Amino acid sequence: MSQFASIFVRITLLFAFAIWWGGFTFYASVVVPVGSEILGSSRTQGFITQVVTHWLNVASALTILMLALDLWLNRQARKTFNFVLETGIAIGLLICLATLVFLHPKMDELISLAGETISDEAEFYKIHRVYLWVSTIQWALGGLWMASFMTWISSAKRVST
Repeated sequence: MSQFASIFVRITLLFAFAIWWGGFTFYASVVVPVGSEILGSSRTQGFITQVVTHWLNVASALTILMLALDLWLNRQARKTFNFVLETGIAIGLLICLATLVFLHPKMDELISLAGETISDEAEFYKIHRVYLWVSTIQWALGGLWMASFMTWISSAKRVST
């Protein structure tokens, strides 16, 4: 593999990660509280989040794809520990994403955007609680990947020209 391809994949991975993880962090920590305040309720904000999370899941899928590609293409350059750790993280991220993609339509079935109503609130909030926990685990795995990746980058041998 050429050095250009390796660098291209790594830069694309970092952009994908920044969009997914950074967007996820910003949305959860800023947009949701501000939206709830401006709209007057977290329930109303939730109808916006219902749509936005589709895009977060797409960004997550692209990030996982790029992470897998980077792991494959740059496997020789990584220390065994980093490779195993990042592979485990990628698998964990994939399991989280699959769970979120499975749960999202179940919540969607209980929501009416037109009337801003929830048909079975007890069932919705039960699924929603699991969705939030899985999202939190996914976010934490993203932070762990970033720490592992940055440790690997900082310890990589510098190529002199």
